[in-house]
Amino acid sequence: MPLILPKPGMHELEEKRSKFYGYCAPVQTEEEARRVIDKIRTTYKGANHHVYAYEVSSCNIIRFSDDGEPHGTAGMPILTVFQKTGVINYVCVVTRYFGGTLLGAGGLVRAYTKSAKGAMEAADPQEQIFTKLYKVTCTYSQLDKVKYNFGKWGVEILNIDYTDHCMAIVQVRDELAEPFLNGGFYTFVELVD
Repeated sequence: MPLILPKPGMHELEEKRSKFYGYCAPVQTEEEARRVIDKIRTTYKGANHHVYAYEVSSCNIIRFSDDGEPHGTAGMPILTVFQKTGVINYVCVVTRYFGGTLLGAGGLVRAYTKSAKGAMEAADPQEQIFTKLYKVTCTYSQLDKVKYNFGKWGVEILNIDYTDHCMAIVQVRDELAEPFLNGGFYTFVELVD
């Protein structure tokens, strides 16, 4: 199951007097990712490098940049951190202020990897849960049994209207849809757009 970032995350690291500032955030579009990168560039104007990676899964977009660091030592390691973890729909920017000592290819890979990983962990990746809303109609005599089964299946009741019958709006995880739809304890189920 893919993971998503519920909030932004930041991480600071110092390696041989070079300072690395990792920042990641959830995004839904490439434009959002670009705005985050531009904001980081503006915030850290004097930095030597603004290395980034992002993925917008709904558009099948994956991009990364070494931003002047030696090829393969910065953007790809950031991308790899997120791909190995299974996080989607994110942007991660690691800003570097050069400290005067060359880190070498291995040192750069380690520093950018640690910075990205620290920012990602601070954002606390969560399992992405896909749900749908349904409108369920039942009689008053069926309501207790319906509520019991909803609790058993992990169906969340968002609202119940009581008129001549009971009409509930419920949220159902996609993997629970089959037992929910085949429950048979209600008279009518309709998918809500």
